[in-house]
Amino acid sequence: MADIQLGNVLTKEAMILDHTPFNSKEEMFQLLSEKFFEAGVITNQQAYLTALREREAMGPTYMGNLIGLPHGRCDEVVKSGIAFCRCSSPFLYQSCGEEGDVKYVFMLAIPGNQSADQYMRVLATLAGLLAKEEFVDQLDSVHSYDEMLALMKACS
Repeated sequence: MADIQLGNVLTKEAMILDHTPFNSKEEMFQLLSEKFFEAGVITNQQAYLTALREREAMGPTYMGNLIGLPHGRCDEVVKSGIAFCRCSSPFLYQSCGEEGDVKYVFMLAIPGNQSADQYMRVLATLAGLLAKEEFVDQLDSVHSYDEMLALMKACS
């Protein structure tokens, strides 16, 4: 099996830098799912939001270290995507009984027809990157999509 190249699924149109802190996780879901819709990653925003909420009910997506990793898988996702949002300061992120401050959100959109193995490989690859201190420490210094791609590549 080939390695997952996260740069191939990072969605340029769904990358937001220095957003004002969200009032809620739901507000963040709305904005990033809208970006996925506008980018053509999903065909139905409501169906994707439902998939996100269903996944949230299964277990926490709060990763600690100021990171939220929400993800949804449904048939209305037409191509895999990763949205990235960096907030100007942290907001309270509540997920399946856990909560903490989140400044960096990596949201995944996974096609419903993609195998569970493929889905887990994308998730595991991203989670592995997020576990690397040198990657997380540099998230504040990213100023563009190309800089994020370079950082992902350098830390992979």
